[in-house]
Amino acid sequence: MNEEFYRFRRTSNLIGEYKELENQSIFFAGPDILNDPMEGFRDIYWSGDFIVWKNLFRHYLLCLERLCSLLLLSGEDHPISKDNMPVFHGEEDFPTPMYKALFNDITKRFFENSNLTTLIKSISERFTPVRRDELFFYLSNIHAFALETIYAEYEKNGLIPERSHKDTTATKPIQDLIDQNFISVLEAGLKEKGSGEALSSAIFAAHKHTRSQMDLIYRHNGVIDRDKKNRNLVINDFSEEYISQLEKLVFPEWYTACFMTECKSSSVWGHYGDSHTGVCLIFNTDVVDGTSYLKLKGRNGYSSSGPTYGYGNHMFYPINYVEGYGQIDFFRMLGRLPIPKLNSMWYSMDGVMSRCADHITSNEQKWRDQYWKNFYRDITVKSKDWAYENEHRLILSSSFDSFADPKDRSLIYDFKSLKGIIFGIKTKTEDKLEIIKIIESKCRENNRDNFKFYQARYSPQDKRIVHSELALLNFSKSHA
Repeated sequence: MNEEFYRFRRTSNLIGEYKELENQSIFFAGPDILNDPMEGFRDIYWSGDFIVWKNLFRHYLLCLERLCSLLLLSGEDHPISKDNMPVFHGEEDFPTPMYKALFNDITKRFFENSNLTTLIKSISERFTPVRRDELFFYLSNIHAFALETIYAEYEKNGLIPERSHKDTTATKPIQDLIDQNFISVLEAGLKEKGSGEALSSAIFAAHKHTRSQMDLIYRHNGVIDRDKKNRNLVINDFSEEYISQLEKLVFPEWYTACFMTECKSSSVWGHYGDSHTGVCLIFNTDVVDGTSYLKLKGRNGYSSSGPTYGYGNHMFYPINYVEGYGQIDFFRMLGRLPIPKLNSMWYSMDGVMSRCADHITSNEQKWRDQYWKNFYRDITVKSKDWAYENEHRLILSSSFDSFADPKDRSLIYDFKSLKGIIFGIKTKTEDKLEIIKIIESKCRENNRDNFKFYQARYSPQDKRIVHSELALLNFSKSHA
């Protein structure tokens, strides 16, 4: 049993630089270059005990210290980015005993502040989950103190000269939150209003919105020097970028190739078919137990001589067009770390285990099943605005391998899977001829005479795009 899927392509991809038709390749794109800015969005929240919250603040300090050290070494000469944050590393990963000792001193000084400890304890006792904007609020309030702690230890250890201007007000934001009994007042207000998470989200979203406006004003007026990108990352942008990097600890990176179940929408042809100048590839897929698969050849492992390659079935995931996104419990979905590292970095403190580890220790298989269910759920969701696409997608991802290099994301299909090609209404004649030439050669190589070409056109009767077979274009089997 077979099922047809459609894949729209620009001719520049098909017969231009990438030679997708000649190479029989399907490229898997990262979510950052897909057309929906909400691709891959996850409604992550943070809810846990004092152990995991304190470890989060320690992790924040560790990542910040790494960027401070890079800024100290390179200034503005070499770019520093959020990707330099060692989000997968713990204190056991420092390259030298001296570096580890330095960070231990930084950590000790940081957590000696009793107001900080009180704040962390209050956050861990929040009755509603903490979401991105609220986490940003807390991290931005402790950021100046974290920086001052790091630079004070640098100064003490002779890594930087004695500073003439020290931030004597670095602890004031933390002090103010404690003096105002901020979290208790917040929770009392939320309970009184009876709106819980909705009101909490609105409060912290407003704070974030105000800060982003002030940041624009400061950069526009030159208060923040836009040319000092490395310094700005460390001083001004770190808290927000850190939160974005935290997501890497939850699920592996993923890439996708998009297909559709129909090809009659003028909007789809206009956008994905390069304003009707592109083409639409028709693929035959295998259906097993009601699920469609496409065989693709890619890297499937490693041997002593290097990477190994082979064909494997890739499942078509239908897109769920819904309002809203599923929730992810950060502290209980840290799936990218080995369990020993997960325990040492996040789930333990002074020999005591966090209750957030219970979900793994009680039934690891059940946890893993739910983990992967959540993973695929969140990367196959789009808002109802996109429902006209009727999209299905293939997913490329691995917990144990990286497909960051684009050349590793170009997989090969069997030519027999390509049933036919539809030319767009405005596809150039020279492009059609080049495509026909390539297909003719492949048909002869594969002893095939059943390839179909079609021409798209607008139907006044149907009021949509239809396609008609170019029946005179056919190739005889090779008799060589």
